[in-house]
Order: sequence, then C-alpha cells, then structure tokens
Amino acid sequence: MKIWKSLISSTPLLLAFVQPAAAFDCGKAQSTVEKAICADQKLKAADDAMSAAYASLRNALTGPDRKALGASQGKWVKSREDRCGYQQGAELTNCILSNTDERRRLLSAEPESGPGASSRLMPVFIQQSGDPHHYDVDYTLIRFVTPKSRGEKLFNAEVAKLAKGAPLGRQAEAAPRDMTYAAVTAMALTYASPSFLSAKVESWSFTGGAHGNGGTSGITIDLARGAALKTADLFDNKAIGALKADCVKQITAQKKEKFEGVDFDPANDPIYSEKTVVDYLRSLANWNFWKDKATVTFDAYAIGSYAEGPYNCDFAMDNLRKLAKPGAPLPQ
Repeated sequence: MKIWKSLISSTPLLLAFVQPAAAFDCGKAQSTVEKAICADQKLKAADDAMSAAYASLRNALTGPDRKALGASQGKWVKSREDRCGYQQGAELTNCILSNTDERRRLLSAEPESGPGASSRLMPVFIQQSGDPHHYDVDYTLIRFVTPKSRGEKLFNAEVAKLAKGAPLGRQAEAAPRDMTYAAVTAMALTYASPSFLSAKVESWSFTGGAHGNGGTSGITIDLARGAALKTADLFDNKAIGALKADCVKQITAQKKEKFEGVDFDPANDPIYSEKTVVDYLRSLANWNFWKDKATVTFDAYAIGSYAEGPYNCDFAMDNLRKLAKPGAPLPQ
C-alpha cells in the first residue's frame, strides 16, 4: 500500500533503519522506561496495546512505507526514553503512560475526542536520515485512505501540502561541520466525527543558530459541507470581542506565572499587543478543537520573547456554543 506516494514526489527517501521495538521481553528489560513498564501492569498493558497497533499497521504496509514506519517507531522509542527516563515515581509513570497512549492513537489514526470520521484514516510517515548534506526529516501525518466526500478530499489536500514541505533530497548548501539540519512535523486528530474534523499540527526545524524554531497550527474541516472553516464561519465581531477579553486575562495570568509573580504591565511589554491577540483569534489556523474545548496557540515571538515560549488561550466548548453564530458547525 504505497500511501506516501500520493503525498510526496518520487524523491528517494534516505530512511533511518532503526530497529523499532515491538512488545519486548521483560526478561531483557534494560532501560529505565523498559524496567518501569515491566514493573507496572497498567504501563505494560498500554505498551502492549501500542505494540499491537504498530504490528497491525506494519502488516498493512509494504516496501518504503513499512521501512518509514520502522524508522519513525525507532525514533519514537528513543524519544520516549529521553522524555521520561530521567523522571521517577508518579512522574515517570504518567510520562510513560501519556506518551505511549499518544503513540497508540497515532498508529491507529484514532482521534483524541469525538466518535470518529466515517471513512478510514491512516498515519503516513516520511523519514530521511540526516547528515551535513541532508535534513533529518521526521514527519508523521494522517490522511483518509480512500477519501469519498469533498471534505475528506480537502483534508487530504491539506495534508499533501504539509508533505510537500518536507525537505527531502540533498541540500543546496551543506550544513556547517558537525551540524545536521532537522525538520519535524507531527499531526494529531484532536476531534473527528462524520461532520467535523480538527487536526493539530506541531512543527519544528533547525537550520543553524542557537536553537530551532517551531509552531503549532490547526486544520479544521467542515466535512458535512466539504469546506475549510474560517473563524468568520463560527463567530461574529461581538463574539470575537468576548473571546479577546477572556484570552487577554489568560495571557496576563500566564505571563505573571512565567515571570514569577511580577505584575505584568502590557504598556511596558514591547512585544505584547492586543491587536496580535485579535489577529490570532480571527485566523482558524491557530485553533484546535476537542469535544469539550478549543485552544488558540500563540507561538514563540508572537506576544513574547522566545524564552517565554508559546501562550495558549483555552475556551470551554459550552461557552463557545453560546457565542457562536446560529447553526455554526462545532464539535458536538
């Protein structure tokens, strides 16, 4: 099943053939994460479920698709060790559980909320092994296997745009010595139903300098109408004003917390701007939807310094329904 061929060109993939870990033998557990999984029935059950989802997907793929899945899984196993391995006690348990369940949902193309779409979805992996002449590429996307409706085809077209952005092949200019450029994009379905689909896209890239840069965006499709939604489809100006007031309060509280209780004065912040808050609210590309809430993400540099990191405004779905235009499509 050559799923990836419909997303990207025929540029050869330089796959990182990392041995992925299926369900492992607890008698041979070595790492902190492996030992923790084998010592906790709940973690072992979660890891077994994830491994079963991996095996099922692997059996459905052949050739380059299967190899790309294996490379992605190998990277993910290492990342779980890096994220969780230094923690202890309940923090270690929660980290392993959340990361493992998140991976299971991706491998199964299962939404985080909602009843699920009408047509089958499947993850797509784009991999390239990095060196000074090639980006280290790690893309995990999700698409409809056989899109039937206009909305499903539209979603696949948006996914194809992301795939085309993968910097595959040889770089025009090599990276400096002892440096490898990287590009990572990860997709998750935050809500899916036969009529509404919301996908969260997190991207990060490193092209030299002190650090990489990333961001969060969203793809929101009205599957019933077969259209990409805009904020104006959901909220009028009065509602945007109410959302802005709520969002400003949340950002102010987050800034106070990040600056250890120092009173935040917008007038003395050269980066913060309420116009930026409104601009972000008016672009649905900054929104992600779940069954019970929606989140607008302000990326680093938008309303603060890079060191501050991103800011988020969360809105309860019950309140959004009250503010929305009559008949506006929202998760149910």
